[in-house]
Amino acid sequence: IPVLLCASVAIGAACRSSAPDPGVVAARQQEIKEALERYMVAARAVDATAVAAFFTPTGVLFEPGIQPIESRDSIRAFMASFPGVRVEVATASPDTIEIHGNMALYWGTYFEKLDFPGQPVSEQHGKFLAQWLRQEDGQWLIERMYRIPLPPSPP
Repeated sequence: IPVLLCASVAIGAACRSSAPDPGVVAARQQEIKEALERYMVAARAVDATAVAAFFTPTGVLFEPGIQPIESRDSIRAFMASFPGVRVEVATASPDTIEIHGNMALYWGTYFEKLDFPGQPVSEQHGKFLAQWLRQEDGQWLIERMYRIPLPPSPP
């Protein structure tokens, strides 16, 4: 019985020490919000190089209806494949940001209004999930981003 009691105390202490510090969690959530805001500035400017720089070298962008876009270079090429596009509106809002050590999940909603040359203005909205990884230098980069479009709202 003393061995079990010691084991219980040790496990309990380990569990308490691994609980995330609320201050650290809040600071990291703020860092990720700010990183996504910078990402959105690059996206609104249709700056393919700047957008791709927000992804890890092995980052993946999942867009509905097409194959996953794998690697920072492929993401840059994909973003650059829309010459002349003008972004009228592009927003992303957090629903939840979960911190799991040096990994974070950013669940949110997006809206964009895009003007492609020679085509009607396109409006899209939906949900997204971005998996961010904290790098050794403290910078947060996207490892995976999933976009889930929703149908237009009824009139």
